[in-house]
Amino acid sequence: MEIALKRLEGVDRVAISMERQAFVVLYKPNASFDPEGIRDAVGKAEVDVVRFQIQARGRVSVEGNKPFFVAGKNRFLLVNSPKMPAGTLLLVGGDVKDGVSPLELRVREFKPLDKP
Repeated sequence: MEIALKRLEGVDRVAISMERQAFVVLYKPNASFDPEGIRDAVGKAEVDVVRFQIQARGRVSVEGNKPFFVAGKNRFLLVNSPKMPAGTLLLVGGDVKDGVSPLELRVREFKPLDKP
C-alpha cells in the first residue's frame, strides 16, 4: 500500500499506522489532493477509506453566495464550517466528502497564517 501511495502524482511522503488503522499522505508544494487516486491505490491492498481528514493552506473565497476554500488547484465547498475571513491565508483542518463535485470540506479548526 505504501508503494502505491508514493507513486501517486505529487506525493512527498507516506506514513502508515497499522495500530491506528490510519495512513497519512503528505504532498509536495503545489500538488493536488486526489481522493480518487488514494482510494484506488489503497484498494489494491484491499483497504477501504472510511474518512478523509486534511490539513491545507489556502484562502476562503465567495462565489455567488457560496463559500469555497481554495488551496492551490483544489476548491472545496465549505459546509457546516465556522465563519472564516475571506482572502486571508489560513491553515485549516477538517473532513472532506469526496464523490461529489465540488469536493465538500467541513472545517473543524483554522488559524490565520502570516506567511505562505
